[in-house]
Amino acid sequence: MKTQIVLSGVGGQGLISTGEIIGEAASIHQHVYATLAASYGSETRGTFTKAEVIVSDEPISYPNVETPGVILCLAQVAYERYVNQLTDNTLLFYDTNMVTPTKDAKGIHIGHPFKNMGIEIGNMAVSNTIALGAIIKRTGILERDSVAAAIREYFAAKPKVVDINIQALDAGIALA
Repeated sequence: MKTQIVLSGVGGQGLISTGEIIGEAASIHQHVYATLAASYGSETRGTFTKAEVIVSDEPISYPNVETPGVILCLAQVAYERYVNQLTDNTLLFYDTNMVTPTKDAKGIHIGHPFKNMGIEIGNMAVSNTIALGAIIKRTGILERDSVAAAIREYFAAKPKVVDINIQALDAGIALA
């Protein structure tokens, strides 16, 4: 099993931290291999950002995603960057309030109002974690408890952030 994931959007959406959480959940809690490669604009918010994560039960020889099996797009600019790379089997998760899909695009498009759900939970900054919940439920690449443990460790110094992110993870899992 080797899953190549692209998390994309704009700076400030927590995509790189989501990639780090996936990597920690995979490597530390599920004892499989994981890599993370990230890129972002020089401004901290509003420019294109991506995190590429590979999760595999075998050693990973090249850390960059070559053929994504899963793509998350939390902004239109991200969708436009990846829509032409979709294969028939690519799972493309997107925020229905932030992305307008192209007609006849390849891939399996899975849209949810992640940002609005984050606002309903109490913080739109958890839309990335809601999306992560939907991804892990649909793909089965990680166990919920592994991701929850990684969230607890990642945000250990901020108990309130831990709680709302666990709530967001469970909301995303409930979507799929």
